[in-house]
Amino acid sequence: MDKLSPDDAFELGNQFREAAIALGDWRLRNRAGLSKAQWEELDDQEIALLNTASGIFTSAIGAILTDSQPALAGLKSSVKSAKSAIKHITGFKEALDLASALLLLAGAVYSGNAAIIPAGIVALQDAAEAILASDEPDA
Repeated sequence: MDKLSPDDAFELGNQFREAAIALGDWRLRNRAGLSKAQWEELDDQEIALLNTASGIFTSAIGAILTDSQPALAGLKSSVKSAKSAIKHITGFKEALDLASALLLLAGAVYSGNAAIIPAGIVALQDAAEAILASDEPDA
C-alpha cells in the first residue's frame, strides 16, 4: 500500500475544486429553471465540495491507496470525466447526482478511507456516463 504524495494530493484537491466551480457555474447559468430549494441544495453541495477539496490539499497526503498508480489514475480519470459531463447536464437531478458522487469520492479521499474509494470512483463514473448518455440523440 502506498500513500498519496503531496503533489498527488494537491492535484486531486485542485481537480475537485475545479469540478465544484464548474457545477456552480452550471447552477448560475440555469438559475431561471431552478426552484429556490434546488438552488440552495446545489449551493450546499458546491460549498461542501469546495470545503472537502480544500481539506484534500492537506489531509489526503497520507491517504492510503491500494495499488497506488491504478487507483490514482482512476481517481484522476473519474474527476476529469465528471468535469466533462458538467457541460452536458440538462437538469437538476443530473447536477445533484453528479455533485453527490463527487462528494462521495472527495470524502473518501479526504478521510483516507481506501475501502470506499473504488465505490466512489464507480459512482462518479456512473453519474458522468448517465449524463453523457442522456445527451445522446438516441437516448
